[in-house]
Order: sequence, then structure tokens, then C-alpha cells
Amino acid sequence: MTEWVQMLVTMADGPRQPVHGVVVPYRNSDEPFHYYYGSYGEEPVFLPVRLPGVHLYRWGRRSRIESLDGQVMFVSDGTTAWDFTADPDHPRCTELRQVHSPGAGRCLAITPQVEHWVGNHHSRPTGPVTDVEFLGRRCWSVDLAPRESRNLPKPSLRLVVDAETGAVLAQHSGNGVDGASYSDLTVGERLDPSLFTWDGPVITDAESRTLAGRGGPPTTPRQESIRWFRDEITAEPIGVPLLTDLTPRFVHSIEPESGAFAAELGDNAGWITRRPRSNQPWKTKTYGYQIGWSTEYFDWACQIHRGTLDAAGIESLQQQLHPGQPVVGTPELVFAGTDGY
Repeated sequence: MTEWVQMLVTMADGPRQPVHGVVVPYRNSDEPFHYYYGSYGEEPVFLPVRLPGVHLYRWGRRSRIESLDGQVMFVSDGTTAWDFTADPDHPRCTELRQVHSPGAGRCLAITPQVEHWVGNHHSRPTGPVTDVEFLGRRCWSVDLAPRESRNLPKPSLRLVVDAETGAVLAQHSGNGVDGASYSDLTVGERLDPSLFTWDGPVITDAESRTLAGRGGPPTTPRQESIRWFRDEITAEPIGVPLLTDLTPRFVHSIEPESGAFAAELGDNAGWITRRPRSNQPWKTKTYGYQIGWSTEYFDWACQIHRGTLDAAGIESLQQQLHPGQPVVGTPELVFAGTDGY
């Protein structure tokens, strides 16, 4: 059985050999599709993987997308991206990481930075890597877990990766709604490196903002004042330790037999909860800053709403809650929602 690490190493830097073929996306839903993004006023660049399909060329981190009739639509050298869909002679130019991909196909056309694989969104397998055959080639398939989210849940992601080259040949959402895959594939054919770059005139992000009437310096008094402070005082984050009253204002969910309880701390400063020590996952994980620890007989979890605790602060909190009882471990906190308890 192939290990996840082996698959990851093979695909981490993109296809090891030139590959190209027709990629066809799909969407099995008539539900409205919503995509949210932010920018500084420039026109966004979208990855043009669309029906009825595109011709995709990949080599390392480089990519090139053409329409089925051979018109260039998108080019990237792995760092910079050029979008030709609006003007074939003056493409929009932006950083590759700024390219949006609301539909399926990004995994086939763009190789993420290595740092992506230490994140928590479609970066960790939910099960073993399986050996499959796709387009007559030996491949690996793996399901990747989405970021935990109660308000905006995402489906898992299945990737099919060519075992020889590391090229992603297919991606499918875990709920079966959308995906994209090669319908044919050519491997090892020599490609001219110039296919993956552009040295002609471009429209940069700054020029795009100007054309849209959104160029120039900040326009609101608040933005101007913040800019002044960063220029004249400091642009670095400012952090200092603070003394906070965490005395409980309300204690509830008390279980006298087991010793379990939950309490709200201070003036909406946070909360703390305790249960008998267990090796079972504890559904008390939330979005905010949170710590968990175990003593000999109990598991503890604490959330602070404003700020964080340094090592000295955590030790002080523990000594006040259970003096003389050392910390002996850490419980497994799993996602529960926004309240935790």
C-alpha cells in the first residue's frame, strides 16, 4: 500500500515530466453557486477551467490553458499568472497565488505551495491512499479533509494523482457535486518553456485598480490615520501582557458525582469547563483561542475571548484552579460549535 508521504513527495512540486490533455469540469447541481472574494479594487483573475473543456499543459509548477480551438487563455510560470481571456494582446498580470478558482480544476492547473500541506484545509488525508488505474495509467487516490467549520462547511476533496509524474489527473468533491478530470493525456512530450511565460505588454494589478477608478492612496480618514501611524510610529503588531480578572460570574452544568462543570469567566472574558479524565475526544473545540490540559483525575478546557495567555499565564491559571495537582497530559479537543459547552 502506498503511504501518504510518498504520494505527497511525488506531487508536491508539480508534474515531473511535461503532461497535457483535455480537462473537462462538471457540476451535478442546479443550486445557485455563491463565491465570495476580496480585493484592493483590481479586477480579479479567475482560472478559466470551463465547459466544454480546455486543453491544459503542465510541467513542474508551470501551466498553460488553451480553449479547445487553440486560443491561449491562461499562462503561468509557477509564480506569475497572465490571463488572456479579456484581451489576448494585453493580458491581466498578477501573482499566481492571487488567482481565484470558484469552480473545480484548480488542483489540476495550479500546484500549491509546499506550506499548504501543513495547513488544515484539504491538506490531510481522511483515510489510506489507494492504488487505482485512470486513463490506462497507474495512479493513487486519496480523500482530503476540509477545514472544520460549523457555519461554512465544505466537502472533502478526492484527488487522483499519476504515480509516475505526480500530475493531478482528477479532483472530485466528496459530496459528488463538482469536479474536473483529464479525458485524455499525453506524457513526456517535449514542450517549449516559452509556452509558460509572457514578455509582452500587460495590465498589472495597480493599473487595473487605476482603470477601475480605485487607484491612488487610501481615501478615508481612518485609512489615512492608520497609514500615518504605521509610517511614523510602527508597522509591527503591538502586544503586551495584561492582568485580567477571570473570577467566574456564573457556574452551570454542575455534576456533583463526576465533578464536571462549566463556568463563564470574568466580564465576558471567556469560559472554562471540566470533565472526568477520559481518552475519548471532547466536543468542546471552537474557533477562538483555547487551551486544554489534564490532571490526574480531570480534563480541563479554557477559552479566552480577548487576547491569549503566555506560558506564565497558563501556569498561573492552572495553579489557581488546582494547586498541587500537576498537569499530566492534554485531552483531544474536537470541533463542537461556537459555544463549546
